Amino acid sequence: MRETIVLIVDDLMFLPRLEEGLRQLGYHPLAATNETDLSRALFTAPVLVIVDLFSRNFDWERLVRFVKGPGKKAVHVPTLGFGPHVDLELRERALAAGCNAVVGRGAIAGQLAQLVEKHKWIIDTDRCREMPPPLLLEGLKLFNQGDYFECHEVIENAWNEETDPVRVMYQGLIQISVACYHVQKKNWRGAMKVLERGIPKIGRFSPGCMGIDIAYLLTAAEAIRQELLRLGPEWRGEFDPRLFPVIQLPNLEGN
Repeated sequence: MRETIVLIVDDLMFLPRLEEGLRQLGYHPLAATNETDLSRALFTAPVLVIVDLFSRNFDWERLVRFVKGPGKKAVHVPTLGFGPHVDLELRERALAAGCNAVVGRGAIAGQLAQLVEKHKWIIDTDRCREMPPPLLLEGLKLFNQGDYFECHEVIENAWNEETDPVRVMYQGLIQISVACYHVQKKNWRGAMKVLERGIPKIGRFSPGCMGIDIAYLLTAAEAIRQELLRLGPEWRGEFDPRLFPVIQLPNLEGN
């Protein structure tokens, strides 16, 4: 699964060059210059946002705050601004809006690989070596019992308590659980919507984190998505219960 980088860039000459450069580096670029597109792009769990501070066609400060404002779900995603390197006032505005760093346009063009590696979000492996906190563990057990609605409520409480970026995994687990609940209720569109949001989020933590076999859960979630695609949006019939995953927590079986 390729990592996503969001581009708040609309320069028709520079944007294709930037997109191609990111593709060659193995990333999936997504351009977004309004809140609707940006919101959709953030559902893909990006590792970096790059924003053109020189554009006059959109309010970049508002869009940066949309990503980095207090309480925002993507506040952990680093945001890299670029513009005229000698404009110190612009740099200060960008940092005040929430950019983590600001570089010149020439640096973006000539040092893209180095800048991405320096600034992109990297999973905290120390947190992933920890065991699930009690609320998350309780939610996972509910998931395994097929109590998907209750699972989502319990893990949401864990998500609210968690302040580190590992909460993105919690959010993905919530969305996979809600997808299974929608499948139980024959809600094809609801299930597809949250699957498409949850799969990229848990994918950032593959193959495993906090004792959770994320690689297995990814495979299972994708199998559900493929089966729903096969059944189609008008489906109202049965669904093979064997497709609902059971998350193995081998290190916690004694709890």
